[in-house]
Amino acid sequence: MPVPSAGAPVSPEQVTLRLLTAADAPALLDLELRNREALLVGAPAREEAWFTEEGQRAALAHGIAEREAGRSLGLGIWLEEAAGSSAGTEGTARLVGRMTLAGITRGAFQSASLGYWVDAEVAGRGIATHASRAAIAVAFGGLGLHRLQAEVQVGNDASARVLEKCGFAEYGLAPDYLRLGDDWADCRLFQLVDSRWLPTDPALAPPAGELVIAAEVPSLGEMLELYSAVGWSAYTEDPATLERSVLGSEHVVTARRDGELLGMARVVGDGATLAYLQDVLVRPDAHRTGIGRSLVEAAFAPFAAVRQKVLLTDAEPSQRAFYESLGFVEAHDHDPGLRAFVRLR
Repeated sequence: MPVPSAGAPVSPEQVTLRLLTAADAPALLDLELRNREALLVGAPAREEAWFTEEGQRAALAHGIAEREAGRSLGLGIWLEEAAGSSAGTEGTARLVGRMTLAGITRGAFQSASLGYWVDAEVAGRGIATHASRAAIAVAFGGLGLHRLQAEVQVGNDASARVLEKCGFAEYGLAPDYLRLGDDWADCRLFQLVDSRWLPTDPALAPPAGELVIAAEVPSLGEMLELYSAVGWSAYTEDPATLERSVLGSEHVVTARRDGELLGMARVVGDGATLAYLQDVLVRPDAHRTGIGRSLVEAAFAPFAAVRQKVLLTDAEPSQRAFYESLGFVEAHDHDPGLRAFVRLR
């Protein structure tokens, strides 16, 4: 288990999760090499090829394929510290750990397994807790999952405390559960269930031609096709940022017919006081069929108790008519009066 460092605790704003890409191979290799001894006990045994840049690139390629197939989500944990710290100059973030949502299972289960580790150099500063909370937001927000599970090797009390701080409950002990290092390890089992989850995924395949509104994150390829179809090129020019923004959303819903993606909507916010409707997209050939209204209603469904629901959209008469029909009021028409501000680059 990593020895806690003497550094000061970090704030949540200093810790971010990012999708891992092939460009991260050198930083991942450095991280793995520096923590190789610490991971000999608490991580799966690795072949020597793992500790090469080529090995890390191969692992990243596999992870990206798993992500695109909807089976796993590999994330890097990044830390930003002020000038004068070991991180370097102010505003520069460095990779300090890995976070994985693995074994994503849909259907009746809607679950995934949460795994993480943090660089021994910065352990004990709250980074794992902040990163785990961010991953939970992705799992229950963008991915629309119902349950997360996590396994902790018996004796790794620090990791168990991270899960408990994040609301996980221990529910069992599994002997010889995971092969860690050179032996099979007994593990404590934890789980976290999202009480807001709505069972929108149909248990059986819907009848042919039926519109299905469901909580899910489409594949990146599907999203690029949809955003291109509606002409939102500012999103498609940077696919990695688009994917990261959707995965970081509080709630994402889609509209499909016979498996084909016709539209999607997403909400960002804090889950308690603010729900911001960021995108509502419907393929042009499916306009004026009620899909947009259904998407907005489904996107806001988990936030019935949230007082402030807002959005920013183009100044087109059709947009105003659509959102007013859903109960929205332009800021300058609200009573008492409100002002809306925006700064775009």
